[in-house]
Amino acid sequence: MKSLFAILFLLFGFCVCNAQTDTLKASKQLREAPDDLKQLIKELTEEKAEKVSKDADLEIDGLLFDETKTKSGRDFYDLFFRDWEAPANSKNYSIFITEKPYRLTTTQIQIKINETLVFQSFLQPRGDIVEALAQQAVSQTQLYLQNYEAILKQLEGDDRSGSGIF
Repeated sequence: MKSLFAILFLLFGFCVCNAQTDTLKASKQLREAPDDLKQLIKELTEEKAEKVSKDADLEIDGLLFDETKTKSGRDFYDLFFRDWEAPANSKNYSIFITEKPYRLTTTQIQIKINETLVFQSFLQPRGDIVEALAQQAVSQTQLYLQNYEAILKQLEGDDRSGSGIF
């Protein structure tokens, strides 16, 4: 009884499969889409690409955060901010200027870009030293951002892209 049921089941499956194959052969004759439909699809894809590019332009890049605690730290931040000019094509970064107390009147100043330490030095409360350190910090931070963009471009090159197969 079970074998008869199995044979009927296989026979039914074979008939259904043949019927589906005949239907697929008949539907192989596809018609080309009308020009209006092609134009509509083209407009929609262009509109979507425009929207994505506009959304990407709205991001806020290059924020400077002041996390200083003393007057000399605040002077350092003001001098850094005055001299700061972002390198061309630098994106997706934030700069944090932090200050940690050290001994007596000396503090330690740190500059981080996206949580990566870029500059670190001891800061004394003398104006000429603060100004020299601020200029040095600006140049070192700009150099880091320029190199960072160059490294990213090298890593995204064609010779670095692979198939993903090991």
